Amino acid sequence: MYDIPGRTGIAIEADTIVRLAEHPKIAALKDAKGDVASTSWVIKRSGIPVYSGDDILNLPLLSVGAVGFVSVCGHTVGPYLREMLDAWFSGNSARALEMHQKALPVFTGTFRTQGAILTKAALNLMGLPGGHTRLPLVDATPAQIAQLREDLLAGGVTLTS
Repeated sequence: MYDIPGRTGIAIEADTIVRLAEHPKIAALKDAKGDVASTSWVIKRSGIPVYSGDDILNLPLLSVGAVGFVSVCGHTVGPYLREMLDAWFSGNSARALEMHQKALPVFTGTFRTQGAILTKAALNLMGLPGGHTRLPLVDATPAQIAQLREDLLAGGVTLTS
């Protein structure tokens, strides 16, 4: 199940998620609601595995019982996220926090506009095959790319262009 009110226009209520979690075909929840309190209650009441679907909340949701995340920024800072997960699940919350904070500029920068637009631009800046967007999306503007470059560099991402 995927709770992403930014795309669907409405959040799934916690009580509804808890009830749906009883269905045998519901295996997990990807939560991109941005409401840590609601997600905390879902985790406590349902027992369903919950994955963060909002990069900036990956660590906060792990801290309330999420089991992982489905990441947009994993395309650009995948090694940071892997290290954060490894640190968290080995009990090193200080290291997990360090990696989360290291990635913050990238988390913020990637979502200054629609995530796919700036993810493709970031991959191109990294010398990877990001390519162009397809309609109805449009490629990042020069100003957006300039800001993204600053965000990526602030996050320690190596750029080739």
